[in-house]
Amino acid sequence: MPHDIPAATETEKAGLIVSPVLATKVNFATAQNGVAVIKRLAIENAGAEPVEKIRLVLSARPAIIREKAWVIDRIPAGSTLQLKDLETPLDTALLGGLDEAEVGQVDFRLSAQGLEDVNLSHRIEMLARDEWGGLAEMDNILAAFVSPNQPFVARILKDAARLLEAAGHSGAMDGYQSRDPLRVWMLAGAIWSAATGLGLNYAVPPASFERIGQKIRDPERIASEGLATCLDTTLLLAAAYEAAGLNTAVLFSQGHAWVGVWLVKKDFGRLVEPDVVAVRKAVVAREFVALETTLLTSRPSVGFEEAVHHGRDSVAQIGC
Repeated sequence: MPHDIPAATETEKAGLIVSPVLATKVNFATAQNGVAVIKRLAIENAGAEPVEKIRLVLSARPAIIREKAWVIDRIPAGSTLQLKDLETPLDTALLGGLDEAEVGQVDFRLSAQGLEDVNLSHRIEMLARDEWGGLAEMDNILAAFVSPNQPFVARILKDAARLLEAAGHSGAMDGYQSRDPLRVWMLAGAIWSAATGLGLNYAVPPASFERIGQKIRDPERIASEGLATCLDTTLLLAAAYEAAGLNTAVLFSQGHAWVGVWLVKKDFGRLVEPDVVAVRKAVVAREFVALETTLLTSRPSVGFEEAVHHGRDSVAQIGC
């Protein structure tokens, strides 16, 4: 999965160079999860003389972050200072109130003894509360859009429990307690079958959504509208599986997303797994199954095994 940090923007005056590497997008989820706005920040003295009494001030318009200042006694000639204290908490109230994306600005003002002030501005996109910014910058935030505690998810689990009981099995949403992959397979299949009964219709996602992001329907909105993109259905199923105590993963290829669920109590060991080989190995070992979630919108409904078959094919085609 791509994860490119924006290239540094530089400004130079009388031998001083300020080089910040910043986020280009923020939203309520990044604020809630304490994601840094400043990735790196350096001041270089490219001149032939030391510079003293340096002050760098950060501010934002609108004030999504509080004003912050760094004071540096001295930077020797030809050296670079990497600033360490980069914590800049975002305003959750402001970002949580956005229904549509807005453009803001982050400003740096550099002053030093004997030098004219230097000003640098950086454009930042403030996304709507329900908007995800894509893999390029917000891959590690996607999990914040999985909502296992919403009432609509509980309805899916209740329907799944009834299906299990009708087939003569326990209706408990007991995760990995049985330590039996076959039991987990049945649990995952029942949840899939319950979700196919929702009567959802497919909504086409925006182009390149996996890179640039999209607005995401939460389970309650999916219930009220009856519409869902591939990412919406993926996050809905991930929420249902998480609520049942199962470990999930959201899988991406160009222009597509689908869900995976572990049949054993494992995960990939990190929040973002860029190596598709690790996914394929887990599938081959029958520890992990991938599901083609767009099939939730099919008429007539598609069974769990067929969804797994298509999901496995999608995994095999990544990078081909």
